[in-house]
Amino acid sequence: MGTNLGNKVISGTLWATADRFISMGIQFLTNLILARLLMPSDFGCIGMLAIFILVSQTIIDGGFGSALIQKKEPTQTDYSTIFYVNLLFAIVLYGVLFFSSPLIASFYRMPILNDVLRVWGVVLLINSLVTIQNNRLRKMLAFKQIAIVNVSSYFIAAFIAVMMAIEGYGVWSLVFLQLIYSCLSVVFYGLYTRWHPSLCFSFQSLRTLFGFGSYILFSNILQEVCKNLQGLIIGRRFSSTEMGLYSQAKKLGDVVYYTLPNVLVQVMFPVYSKFQTETARLREMVRMNVRVISFITFPLMMLLIETAAPLVTFLYGDKWEASVPYFQLLCVGGLFVCLQNINYYAIAALGKSRVLFGWSFYKWGTLLVLLLVGMHWGMYGILCGMVISELNIYLVNAALVAKYVSYPVWRQLLDILPILLVALVTCVAVYVMGNAWHIHFFLQILLFAAVYMLLVFLFRLQVRKDVFMIVGMLRNKRNS
Repeated sequence: MGTNLGNKVISGTLWATADRFISMGIQFLTNLILARLLMPSDFGCIGMLAIFILVSQTIIDGGFGSALIQKKEPTQTDYSTIFYVNLLFAIVLYGVLFFSSPLIASFYRMPILNDVLRVWGVVLLINSLVTIQNNRLRKMLAFKQIAIVNVSSYFIAAFIAVMMAIEGYGVWSLVFLQLIYSCLSVVFYGLYTRWHPSLCFSFQSLRTLFGFGSYILFSNILQEVCKNLQGLIIGRRFSSTEMGLYSQAKKLGDVVYYTLPNVLVQVMFPVYSKFQTETARLREMVRMNVRVISFITFPLMMLLIETAAPLVTFLYGDKWEASVPYFQLLCVGGLFVCLQNINYYAIAALGKSRVLFGWSFYKWGTLLVLLLVGMHWGMYGILCGMVISELNIYLVNAALVAKYVSYPVWRQLLDILPILLVALVTCVAVYVMGNAWHIHFFLQILLFAAVYMLLVFLFRLQVRKDVFMIVGMLRNKRNS
């Protein structure tokens, strides 16, 4: 890795990490406040409609965002063409949601969802205006600008949403949180990038980018449909309150097992693409990322499973206590979720979008079957089906990396197994000590961290060297 690229990667990682953790902190605090001001049924309404917004947003992006990043030298014509395509998709899809909202509200037997979906759907039009600006900055590894836009936009939007909740606007405070955030992003991206589309459109650019992006598009659509299908099932089969409990549990779990992997994926996908012809270097980067993510995420998952009950009631209040077992099961699945995208985007960086698309039918088709079977055993059946599916998706992605990056599945499992065992031993040890000595859960967290780090150094895990290398790179970056 060249010095200039290495510095960009380190800087990008730092800013992407700062963006993610500061944004996560603001979102987490906002969610805590709103959870105490609103009812589970309010969050349930948003959870029921999420599948329609997320799938529509995926279609609007069309896989072209990944295609633009994967292409080594995209032109202004490429960017302008995709901008107009995204905007057209947004207009069409918003129209579809607007006119189908009465049917969706009738499906859930909740009339209020008609108005909520029509208003919330406006974010599709707004977000289509900034997709290209965001992708251009990611392509340049300019994560500092992205961080400033995201943090500033969400902070202002969160403040307004909390004020609305205090004034008794209920579910509308959650809707306008998204709308205001999107509007501010348009303003801030415009001020930062100064980019605007040219008055040109190239069918050649569209065909070239669609060749790669189409498979990513269809794969992502299938992924979003199946990932959010449980919300559709829960919302139809159970109550909005049950949906709200599930949504809150999933949101809390996502904070941990999506945060770090998503930070690394944002930075590493453009870097992986630069080394798409150097298999050995790509393989070593993937290996290190797998170990580091496991090192951080595995113990956090174990800790959250152990302290779930006091943590949830402390953060959200007693009315959310019923979500504790849902949260624990989602954390088990999180052990596999945290590693999925690192493998996925290593393959995407090689331009193997058609392969990813083909396998997505198996991965998400399996999830669909597991959900349909699991729902006969209630919420726990659905959640257990999700955990099995997360393991299956991880193994498929790892198998593809084994084939195209020469990083065998058995080697990857050997890389993460010592970390998993150390985290598991730590969890059992702290659980026993906590019950024997009646330790407060705050002290359990500190004890868990101390025991985990002690065992990592005692057993001389390879990940220690990875962490020391990263710390050294960061120190050199600061000194330079």
